[in-house]
Amino acid sequence: MFGGWSLPSGTTWEMVEQYFDAANQLIQSILSGKVEDYRLGTPVLFLFRHWLELAVKSIIEPTRGHDLAKLSNKLVAYFAKRRIEVPKWVTCRLLEIAAIDPDSTAFRYADGAIAGEIYVSLPHLRDSMTLMYVALASASNKGVYPPESFFTLIADDPESYRANLSRMEWIS
Repeated sequence: MFGGWSLPSGTTWEMVEQYFDAANQLIQSILSGKVEDYRLGTPVLFLFRHWLELAVKSIIEPTRGHDLAKLSNKLVAYFAKRRIEVPKWVTCRLLEIAAIDPDSTAFRYADGAIAGEIYVSLPHLRDSMTLMYVALASASNKGVYPPESFFTLIADDPESYRANLSRMEWIS
């Protein structure tokens, strides 16, 4: 069902949450042994990649294009106007995924092959995306702008990043 009580008639952030939740449901199915990782790995990566794109767009307002590197730059510019520095770990994660899938096609089409093999730890990916979710959600919530939000509380140093990952049990 579409429309009415069903999305995509809701907000952009509600759609963002659906992609994020779907990726996590697939990861849970893999980690619980219900399905093999090779069967759902590509959909998980697509859902997280698309989730990131929509999450950034929900903050900077609608914009055309799928290039996460350009969206990362727009995110930095958006917050710079508000005298807020985007943590490097946020832009690094966006640029990392942009390097693997610059046009949003690598995980959508069979002919968008990625050269070589890349191992992805699903628990690490899930935890990293969950931390990113908390940061972007707090920034997207138009009534809770940084620096009061969680977005600016996570420093760029690895120890702060790890500490916040370990503190995230309340999220799941």
